[in-house]
Amino acid sequence: MVVHATSASLLQQQIKGQVIIPDDANYEQKRRGWNLTINQYPAVIIVAEDVEDVVAAVRYARETGLSVAVQSTGHGLQLPANDSLLIVTSHLKGVEIDPEARTARMQAGTVWGEVVEKAVPHGLAPLLGSSPHVGVVGYTLGGGIGWLARKYGLAADSVRSIDLVTPDGVLRHTSPAENSELFWGLRGGGGNFGVVTALEVNLFPVASLYGGHLMYAGDLAASALRFYRDWIEAVPNELTSSITVVKFPNFPQVPDAMRGKVFVMMRAAYIGEAVHGERYIQAWLDWNPPIASTFHTLPFAEIATISNDPVDPVASAYSNELLDSLSDAAIDIIVQTMTSPVSPLMATELRHAGGAINRVPAHPSAIGNRDALLYMQMVGLAPTPETQSAVEAAIQQYKQDMKPHLRGNVYLNFIKGHEASTRAKDAYSPETYQRLVALKNQYDPELMFRFGYQLVNTAKR
Repeated sequence: MVVHATSASLLQQQIKGQVIIPDDANYEQKRRGWNLTINQYPAVIIVAEDVEDVVAAVRYARETGLSVAVQSTGHGLQLPANDSLLIVTSHLKGVEIDPEARTARMQAGTVWGEVVEKAVPHGLAPLLGSSPHVGVVGYTLGGGIGWLARKYGLAADSVRSIDLVTPDGVLRHTSPAENSELFWGLRGGGGNFGVVTALEVNLFPVASLYGGHLMYAGDLAASALRFYRDWIEAVPNELTSSITVVKFPNFPQVPDAMRGKVFVMMRAAYIGEAVHGERYIQAWLDWNPPIASTFHTLPFAEIATISNDPVDPVASAYSNELLDSLSDAAIDIIVQTMTSPVSPLMATELRHAGGAINRVPAHPSAIGNRDALLYMQMVGLAPTPETQSAVEAAIQQYKQDMKPHLRGNVYLNFIKGHEASTRAKDAYSPETYQRLVALKNQYDPELMFRFGYQLVNTAKR
């Protein structure tokens, strides 16, 4: 669909933010997300400056028959929003901390680092993920597993209320007491029900933690995975960890000592006195001296240093599966895949779940698969269409090889593209999925919001 300059000009008169169409000079920059493999061409882009802009944009989309996509940082794009109205919320900034109630209210364009910055002076912490550069909304609506997850649960579990503009152009407040069914579905249902403009979350009393990573040579991958499997059986909920088999690309910017080589990274965060955290990490040091160790007591403001996720936009292809156990046979497949000289995959990460993730919160949500033991993510760099196809094919073969060891479920925040259309149902129980479909049919029967995780048959598209 083409939005003509006259129509865009009329819309511009209704809002404070920018209205951008393909002929505009800043269209190329604004249409892109963080993952450069998703190459989208919206019919019109709205850079909202306030909630009223969002309301006007949704109503315009209804009047013109446009579908709607939403992004803040663009980390959470699942499908290219072609021929749509793309609402960019990155200018909706604002964080309000209530230290007495231990809460934070955040506008839609807020990133986690901005919440950390304002919460830390009060000795409080939000349930962010591994990167402070990710937007709070998309991460939270998809679940949100971070370094405090086994102690305090998923980010979605911490939500107290959500404000959103539903497809009918109405601003609604949702909470356990108001629009409670919508509140239930938003937490875990992704961006299926409208444009979130603000949310309020609980904060937690974490001023510092004991964390870091250990690095081992790739020839220890199999034994390291087996040690990790046994180690997590005895760790407390205060400790959240992951283990990654990573093959560094053969790129000039990669240091010579790492280029093209396989390593094992064990990352962890312990919430509590450092002396207790040290005891659990000492087990690894006794098992095998690492090439490097960064474990130390760090202020919560430095939590991002545990993962050191990339900041600049990248082109990558990825997927995930969930596991109930880690057998020797599964470990062998992981090691064979990641050490293969012909595999285009860069990393396989296993995140330890359980603990508070497995505990149903006081106000239940649509989050599924809480009883999974491990979240398994597979990723490869995809700077060209050819490498993207190769990585995606390798991931599918990897999954086929691993199939006897998988539970057949996924975590929403780690799927995109075709899988966002076909596998969203695998993030839920059958009952929860049908309940979400009913909610989608109630609030968005015409599939105005169709570029996220698909809850219904896409025949209406």
